[in-house]
Amino acid sequence: MKTADREKLLTRIRKLYAMSRESESSPHEAEIAMRRCQSLMEKFGVTESDLETSEFGASGIGKDFRAVPAYVGVLGSAVALLHDCICVKSRSIEFRGFSIDAEVASLTYGYLSEVMERSLKLRKADGSVPPGRSASFDYRVGFSLAVLERARKIDKDRQAAEAALRNNRPDTPPDSDSSIPRGSSLTIRKREIVRENCMEGLVTGRPKRVRYRSGNAHSAGSDDGSRVSLDKQVTGRNNPALQES
Repeated sequence: MKTADREKLLTRIRKLYAMSRESESSPHEAEIAMRRCQSLMEKFGVTESDLETSEFGASGIGKDFRAVPAYVGVLGSAVALLHDCICVKSRSIEFRGFSIDAEVASLTYGYLSEVMERSLKLRKADGSVPPGRSASFDYRVGFSLAVLERARKIDKDRQAAEAALRNNRPDTPPDSDSSIPRGSSLTIRKREIVRENCMEGLVTGRPKRVRYRSGNAHSAGSDDGSRVSLDKQVTGRNNPALQES
């Protein structure tokens, strides 16, 4: 295949892969895109490394803390999961991965953080969250944990769908030369590549338990976090902050 033709093919596969990530807003279209993406990769011997167009990079949230609040770390973990990044926590939050993923992760974090603060303000105005720092903290923790729970479900469903599509393809022999093992997924392989290239200087710590008071403020945050849109917020459109479940 000529170089120009191969670049066109890679561009097409990249677009299909990007479409396959929109599993929450368009699950049916995402499944079709992933099926077509994997089919073309296997047919033309395309690997994940062929699809990458940028080097690895890092992007922060633009805010430092004396100590990163628990809800900030939780929200960062959720965003990293959605965008196949590593969430680095020190005095701030930094996303590491392929450059475009890290940049989009920062934008997504900013969007979710703004929605959380705006929703908290509305909750305080209508009295469903009482005044005070403790209630605000409990609300933010509830919001962030709800987003993390949804991110985990989206990720689990996405990986299962990718693996199922690969396992069920009748035209993919067990000894295929594809770099993706049968039963595996593009998502898993991509994260392996990110970990191999973005963990330098990092020490993995033991997850800390998030402490909060279970009450009206936490419940309100959990409810709002379960309804916030997780679609990509980088197109410049004024999307509604919350969507009905």
